[in-house]
Amino acid sequence: MRTQPMITTKSPRPENLLYGAAIIDENGNEIPITEQMIMKACKRLEKAWVYKKK
Repeated sequence: MRTQPMITTKSPRPENLLYGAAIIDENGNEIPITEQMIMKACKRLEKAWVYKKK
């Protein structure tokens, strides 16, 4: 997945750039990825994790 800089002001200075990521749905709509979405995915992965027995 690529991230594109989103300019938050008309100033081209690097400190005014916001980097984000999005999911493109089946209709071509861009859905920004939020911290809440990432935390939910991490919790699901943690629950699904299988530890090896020693």
